[in-house]
This record gives sequence, C-alpha cells and structure tokens, in this order.
Amino acid sequence: MKKPSFQLFSTTILLLLTSFSPSLLAQYVSQETQYQSRQQLHTQVLNHLKQKTAQKLKNRKITINPLSKKLMLPTCLVPIQLEDKSPLRLYGRMTIRLQCPQPNWKLFVTAKVTGELPVVIAKNGITKQTLISKNDILISYVPYKKLKRGAMTTLDSVIGTRSKRAIYPNAIITIDMLQPPYLVFKNQPITIVSHIGNLKVTTKGTALMSGTEQQQISFKNNKSKKILKGIVIAPNTVWVP
Repeated sequence: MKKPSFQLFSTTILLLLTSFSPSLLAQYVSQETQYQSRQQLHTQVLNHLKQKTAQKLKNRKITINPLSKKLMLPTCLVPIQLEDKSPLRLYGRMTIRLQCPQPNWKLFVTAKVTGELPVVIAKNGITKQTLISKNDILISYVPYKKLKRGAMTTLDSVIGTRSKRAIYPNAIITIDMLQPPYLVFKNQPITIVSHIGNLKVTTKGTALMSGTEQQQISFKNNKSKKILKGIVIAPNTVWVP
C-alpha cells in the first residue's frame, strides 16, 4: 500500500482547518508556503565545523558541498537538530545530519576540512637512550595528509620519555621512537639498597624488568640467586623496603 503523499496530507489539513477559523488557516498556509533557507542550513553546518576544529588546525579550510537549488524543505518550526557522524575526526570528509522534528524531515550534508596539524619534531639530533627535555623538541605544522601514523602532537607527551634510537634533526617524532623514562633496564646490572637499622647495605643484582622512578620491579640478587622485588629510586638502583 502506498503511503499518503505530503501533498495529500497537506490538503487534508487545509480542509480541517477551514472548518475552524480563517486566522488559523492563514497561519498554516503561510507556514506551508515557506521553505527552509538553504543558507541557514549551510551556516549551521559551517559554524559547527568551525567550532569543532578551532585551535586544532592551522590554515584551516572548510568546504561544504552546495545544497541543491531544487531542495524545498518546509520551514522547521523548532530548532534543527545537528548530528556529526564523525565527532572525533578533525579533517578529511565529514557527514553532518540535519533533522527537523516538526515537520519531520532530515538532510545529510557533506563537507571537507583541510589544514595543518601540530606535530613534535626534533630540534637537534637526539642520540639513542637520551632522556628528552623541552630543549630537544619543538612544535611544527604539517598538512594533514602528510601526518605520520603515531606522530606525537604535544610537547608534554614527549618530554621525559627516552629515545629508543637516534632521531635526526627536524624528524617528526612518533610513538615507536620513544619509551618510558626508565631508570632501570631489563637484564642490566643494578645496585640493591636496603637498611638494617641505621646501617645501609648494598649488593649487586640483575633487573628482570625495566622500571621508571618509584615503580616496583622484580630483580635477582646475584649473590643469593633469589628473585625479589624492590622500588626504583635512581638510575640502576633499587631499594628493598
């Protein structure tokens, strides 16, 4: 069975309104002869994308595919609802759904956002196993299509980490180039520190895992051959409470 057309529905409403009051009929006719402004829809999508990408893209450009001139949607009587189908995406092709509850219609608008994204690069060459400081790195901007997979985008996410390998000047720093700021390294010799009363006792051991400051790790006491646990307190040094 075919669904009643919008025109038939409108005609039925007009007949019903005629039996009530001329003023109500005039109000309905006025609403029905108006169409939703394409410019208003365009502006709503544009404002959303501007707000979404603000402060996150440099040299940003937003291109919204034009709405057809044949598009004749009845004017929405309530605020139009907007849904971003890719809310976390900052660049590339995007699809926005506009929906009006009264009268009921929905519209999909596509857009493309381009721009440059921040990346962390090496200011100078960084040697292997260097603890990276703010003096070693800076922020640069690259077109989003040239963004490397796993590229670091904030200085704070890199400062305090250690380089897994040598990093050349101006190279984009990626997550696979970094490791946590380990003070103790797996299978490397360590000094074991403990206290008996006021007496400080040290002995030698071998780390069984890498560890950062204040991290608890397992190690082997080279003398007793026992597997113990201690807390990393300094480079190559573990304290046993």
